[in-house]
Amino acid sequence: MSIHAPGKRLLHEIPLKFVHDRVAGGSRKATDVSIALIPFIDFLVVLVVFLLTSFSASGELLAQRANLVMPTAANVREIEIAPIIAIDPQVVTLDNRRMADTRTLADNPNLERIEQLVQDLETLRRNWSVLHPRDQFQGVVILQADRNVDFRVIKKVMFSAAQAGYTNVSFAVNQGGSGEE
Repeated sequence: MSIHAPGKRLLHEIPLKFVHDRVAGGSRKATDVSIALIPFIDFLVVLVVFLLTSFSASGELLAQRANLVMPTAANVREIEIAPIIAIDPQVVTLDNRRMADTRTLADNPNLERIEQLVQDLETLRRNWSVLHPRDQFQGVVILQADRNVDFRVIKKVMFSAAQAGYTNVSFAVNQGGSGEE
């Protein structure tokens, strides 16, 4: 066996030209790469349509819970972006996160705060203060309640919101033509 100079030796003894070119680095990638333009445009169109449908400039509630029947009102205002507390016959949620059971709250006649709701609202308030250091906190919360929920539950939720610093409560209602309901 003879002594050879050090260098690349792996797969050089294979007599196929394309293997030799690959090992030696002879096959280069093309410098003019074509971009598939049609799928790229399709992707952008789908993205724009998704963003347009999910964006609400008027501040309307995009997701009303299925088992929640809100009351109607004739005198309404546009709502602003704020935390949404939803009260349906089964559960109380804050931005779609479960806070308490409605039946448990209705069974207890004492006015007491909902600790999980207060903690989460205080966290949202601290986050708002960090994001808006120069603005004064308005304390706006939107209450989306079923029309058949016991008033004691609504009172406990409003008390808990006030304990967390949210004193400006807006009720979410369906806009109706007359003020009968």
